[in-house]
Amino acid sequence: MQNSYFCKSNVLNVYELASKKSNISTQLVYGEKFSIIGRKNDFFKIITDFDNYTGFIKINKFNKVLNKTHKVNKLKSKIYNQPKNTNQFSTKKYLPFSSEIQILKKKNNFGMFEKNKWVKLNELVMINKKNYNFSKILKLFLNIKYKWGGKTFDGIDCSALLQIFYKYNNKFFPRDTKDQVK
Repeated sequence: MQNSYFCKSNVLNVYELASKKSNISTQLVYGEKFSIIGRKNDFFKIITDFDNYTGFIKINKFNKVLNKTHKVNKLKSKIYNQPKNTNQFSTKKYLPFSSEIQILKKKNNFGMFEKNKWVKLNELVMINKKNYNFSKILKLFLNIKYKWGGKTFDGIDCSALLQIFYKYNNKFFPRDTKDQVK
């Protein structure tokens, strides 16, 4: 039986082959669940829980347990190292739209999802919240550059844009256009 893990990185590239020089086939965002099905050099071969997508990720640390309580409902949510809204406490990192987190503690309108990692509570919704306003979600990604395999504010492809809408609403939708057409 395979062990399940949760992505602990803000964004994690999933490669077609076990090499960083390989094409990116998709990305995992914080909280996405996957299983490790093999290993090759410094890479794990994985299969995603949501859509059974396979690929390779660089060996890293992952969460074994994540009791998801909230998800990001903005294009990106800035991460702070303390629950204070100043540049002094902000990092240069963001959680992308639809990242799924567990709020461990609340303070000053912030939620802590890992030790010394805080996000604004007004940029989150409960994990089961749905938003079927297709245009509102798609408009978040206006002016975001095209990136093959991408699915974040840093770049997105067309099939990921459709899949994200459905995933955000807790519904299955395939990752690739060829499967979406079916």
